[in-house]
Formats: sequence, structure tokens, C-alpha cells
Amino acid sequence: MKIVAALREGANKTNARTEAIINALELHGHPVQRIGRHEAPQNADLLIQTGFAPSNALKGQIDANMPYLIMEASPFRELDVHTHSSWGYNGLANGAYRPQAPDQPRWHPTLQELPEDASGTLIIGQKPTDHSLRGTDHVQWILDAKVHHPTADFRPHPLMVVHGTLRPIGEVLREYKHVITFTSTVGVDAMVAGCQVHAEHHGSFAYDIDSRERRAHDLSWVHSSHGEFYDLTPHILSGYDEARSRAECGDIERPRGRVDGQAICERYYRAGL
Repeated sequence: MKIVAALREGANKTNARTEAIINALELHGHPVQRIGRHEAPQNADLLIQTGFAPSNALKGQIDANMPYLIMEASPFRELDVHTHSSWGYNGLANGAYRPQAPDQPRWHPTLQELPEDASGTLIIGQKPTDHSLRGTDHVQWILDAKVHHPTADFRPHPLMVVHGTLRPIGEVLREYKHVITFTSTVGVDAMVAGCQVHAEHHGSFAYDIDSRERRAHDLSWVHSSHGEFYDLTPHILSGYDEARSRAECGDIERPRGRVDGQAICERYYRAGL
């Protein structure tokens, strides 16, 4: 199997995620070819990239209907984003494919119960550049959500705050019974906190939760410290054949083009969000 990894220029924390899985694969006897993100992979059976960015490497792999593995931050916020990563084939977050998690337990945050006086609904905003990930209009989504839930409170993404600071999200979630999100990772925080979560896009890790315990267990197999990737490599590679079959059939997510984050911020402000 020819594995290619698309890296940014220079040594940086983004490349650290990719290098972690590269090292694990090579220790298992799977050599990995490194290329720049601007390069198109040549006959790669698998492309690895950190982030769901529309690089030439990722677009070339998708155009060839071949699988890719995206490395992202862990779904568990309390872990250091620079030392822990999540992974998934052919998509972003819950839109990605992964083999079924074994029953063997792995670490995940302790699931909490909400205080009895928790009440009300909280709408969670997305960061501006999320528009580019799935081709959706998040400003309009928030406006629509506020119409459908007129008594709900709204919490903007921290990048949208111009003056002052936001209270810690863990503290805020203890006060609300219902949380509405599109794909924000806060959906996982809300699930752990004991809130009733309604994620409106299948790409959210908190989408359609039947069992908090089972979802937390499954997510525990999605994330890893960089040092744990060696142990997880056989499990990750066990999903390759299915990921390739899906990619060849066109069952694969495509990142949208980049967006003007400042222009989207200005739309937020004009809308009074």
C-alpha cells in the first residue's frame, strides 16, 4: 500500500499530528512518502493530512476516488490539543468513516449529571471559517435557530467576541438543560455535562446520541495521544478496505473553498449576534 502524507512547510504543530501517525505506521512496517500540500499525490492508496483544508493534495486524492485520513483535535476538550489528535477516513469529525470500536475500554471523560436547577436552551455558534468545511451558511443557521427557539440564549464562538471574554464553557453548560449546535465540538462537552444535545448536522460528534455511555466509548477510540498511535495503528488500518470501497463509490466528503472570515464576522455583527 502506498501511503502519502501532505505536510505544511516547516516544523509546526499542525505537522506534528501528521508526523505522529507517520511514525506509528512506519514502526509497523508501512513506509510513508512525505509531500507538500500543494502537490498532487501520485497513485496514492491513502493520503494523510491534518485538517479538512482544500489542499491540492487532498483535492487530488478525492478526484481519484481514493481514501484519505484526516487528523484533527481530540473531541475531548480537556486534553491538550497539541498532544492529542482524532482521526477519520474520508471526512471530518462524525462525517468520517471509522471501523467499529472494540469493546476494550479506553479513557474518556467522566460523564456527569446536570444540577437539578439546570433549565433553558442554549444555541452554540460556529467559528467563522467553518463555512468552508461543509458549504453551509452558519450566520443564517443561527438566525433560523433563534426563530425556532425564541426563548433560547445564544453563545457565540470565542473568535466572534470583540469586547470582553466569555465565561468558561464548562461552567455555562451546568446551567442549561438543552443545547443546540450545528457541528460545534461543544456538543461533546454538553453530552459529557449531561445536557440534552440536539446537533443539527450529521457531521457533529454529538449527532443522534442514543446512549451517552456508548458514544463516549466510541469517541475514546477516535482520539489518541501522539504516543498512543503505535498501539492504535492496527485498529486504524483495519478500516482501510472499507474506506477505500466507500471512496471508490464516491462516498467521501469534499472540503469547500476557503472563505473570507472577516466578511463573515461582519455579517455576524450586522445581524446583531
